[in-house]
Formats: sequence, structure tokens, C-alpha cells
Amino acid sequence: MARLPGGLTAWRGRRLLGNLPEPRRSGLPLVGASRHAALHSLVLDAVKHADVAFPAAVRLGGAPTARLTAGELVIGLPLVAGLPADQLRAVLAHELALPPSRHPDLVRGLLNARLHEPEPGAPGASGAPATAANRHARLLAATGGLLGEAERVRDAAAVNAVGGGLGAVEDAALALLRAAAIEAVFTAFAAAEGTPEVDGLPRRVADLHAGWRLRLAEWGAPAHDLTAVLAALPDRHPGLAAELRSTAGADRPVALAADSVALDELSAEEEQALAADVLTGDLPWTRFADLPVAVYLAEVQRRAREYVEAVQAVLGRAPDGRDELAGTLLRRPVDVERARRGLPPATEDDDRSAPPWMGATLLAVVVEYTLLRRGWRRTHPLLPRRLTGPDDAALDLNELVRRPEELSRYLRD
Repeated sequence: MARLPGGLTAWRGRRLLGNLPEPRRSGLPLVGASRHAALHSLVLDAVKHADVAFPAAVRLGGAPTARLTAGELVIGLPLVAGLPADQLRAVLAHELALPPSRHPDLVRGLLNARLHEPEPGAPGASGAPATAANRHARLLAATGGLLGEAERVRDAAAVNAVGGGLGAVEDAALALLRAAAIEAVFTAFAAAEGTPEVDGLPRRVADLHAGWRLRLAEWGAPAHDLTAVLAALPDRHPGLAAELRSTAGADRPVALAADSVALDELSAEEEQALAADVLTGDLPWTRFADLPVAVYLAEVQRRAREYVEAVQAVLGRAPDGRDELAGTLLRRPVDVERARRGLPPATEDDDRSAPPWMGATLLAVVVEYTLLRRGWRRTHPLLPRRLTGPDDAALDLNELVRRPEELSRYLRD
């Protein structure tokens, strides 16, 4: 009786896996020797470290993951942009590697079903809740040994892919940690920015990934709590648990990698295909450049109102005009921020020192709202306080933080 790695019989594995079709994503951009050649070369290296056959096809995907299904390796653009080449090679080798088996497709299918299937009751979980829960429980119970053996092989492939030297175990753990951080932050970014409402109708943003890269380049990653994501990593990769725990507290970068793998320029159609890989459904398409001011005005208004109300709380009355509003934000930013957060006024024992730019930063939020109401707009919806006037004049309020008097003038005039 043929047995799979971990002791699972092949016939039982096929029963557990069922006849679920593995999707092929023909609309995503192909990666080959003549298109995205640097990434294709990196996949060749990863295949060697994983000691597996080259995939039937390699595609660039929109989701922030790397996954091999139905013979196709789909590499998420957020990982390509956010990981240095050596770390991306480690992540790919980890995904590609399998323990030796006479039934590699079956082993791969079981691992994908176990590692990528939504938890019962989670968004995206398929089938009736009881059926999904039962199937998930059976899969977990039967494939524990398979997963353990596969993780050992995959960890070794990742370690070899980053050089196999003295510090390679820590380097492999860091690559997996950064990939998990990118996945969490990009997923939150897509949820927040990918389907804005325009004239009462949600739309999908076709250049989602271009916006993501711009946001990282100009502002860094959107704020996101990675505590739960990184805390779960040692359980997902038990062979690297110690290294992941020691690394998670010290290094959580999500940024454009300076030495990332170079890609050929993407067409508008390819950008939309990548966005469709993330933003499912049949909503109409738009682009960031076509979004009206109303899409981001409400959030700017909310923040500006918080600061104005905080100034009122600090003064115990409404400010006497815009000069006093600006002056209070500039001179008493700590008091204003405490009031905005609902904290009591600072006492003599509290630290009331503030960075020199803090007050001007608060004022810039109020100035941005004021100018947006006067017909200005953001140069790009994802770049706060970088504005274009009705006469196409450019204004970067972030630069004016260094010149608070000039910043105040825009509030008065």
C-alpha cells in the first residue's frame, strides 16, 4: 500500500483531498526568459535549492503570497517589490520544496489544502459550516505527520537558498518573517484603499499595486499591528521557531527593497489583472488618478475636526479666530494631543516636551482640510498633504512643517 510522507496512505490522502479543482490563472502576466527575465532566473535558482522540477508555468500575481498550484507558480508582486532577491529566493524555495514521494501532486494538494484553506467560519470558507469544520478537522488530524516532514524539508531548502552558512538559519527565518509582514500589511492596504466608493458605488482600483509601491516609496507602510501575525509564525514554522521568536521583536520592516528583483514595465491591462487577483467580484474599475476629492476628504475632515475640538478643550472655549487656533496647535501640541485622545491635562510630573515639528504637523492636518475645501486636491490620493491647487500650483505641506509661519498663512488667507 503506497504511503505518503508522514505515513498517510495515498488512497486516504485522495479521499481527504477530494476532487476540488485547482484553478489556473491564465489572465496573470507570464514570467519567462524574455519577460521579467530576472525573476525567471531567480525561480531557476529556487528550483535548484528546492530540488524539484521547474513549474509548468510561472506567473506574476497580485496577492502578497507565493503559491504553486496545478503546476503553476504564482509569485505575488508585493513580495517581489518588498523582499531583497536573496530573501525572495528563500521564500520561493520554501514554497516549492517537498519531501520525496511517488505522488508529489497529491502531497502538494494536501499541503495546499491544509495551509491555505480558510478556517471554518472565516471569510472565504466554502461549504456549509458543519461540513467545512468536519473536513478541516479530518485534514488536520490525518496530515500532521505530512506537514511536519514537509516543514523540515522546506526549512532546509530556504536555509540553502540564502547561502547555507553560519547565519543562514536566521536569514531564512527573517525572509519568512518579512514575507508574512508584507502579506498582512498589503492585505490591510487593499481592504482600505482597493474599493473606494465613488458617487455611492464601490469601485475597484485597477492600479492598486502601483499605488502600493508609491505609498511605500513615499511614506512607508501603512500603520498595521503585526503582533498577532508575527506571534503565530513560530507555530507555522516550528523548525525555525527559535529564530523567528528572536527576530520578530527586532525586525518588522515593510518597505520597497533596494535590491529587489527588477521587473519589466507592466501595462495597464497587466496592472488590472493583478488587481483582479486581489479585488474579486464584478465591480466597475477606476484608477487612483480618477478618484474625486470626496473619497479622501471625509477622513481629512474627521482628523481636522478632532484637532479643532481638542484646541477648544485645551482653551476651555472656542479659539478666537484662526490665529489662536494655529498658535495653540504650534505652542501646545502635547496638550492638544492629550485632549484629542481623551486624556486628562498634563501635570507637572508629566513629560510635556515635544519634538519641534510636532505642532506644525498637527497644524498641517487642519491646513490640508482647509485647502481641500477651497478647491485644492491631492497630487495622489494616497499621499496626504501633498496638494495641487486650482491653478495647478504644487504645494507640499510636509515641507512647510519646517516653516510653521508660512504654514499658518495658508490657514489665514
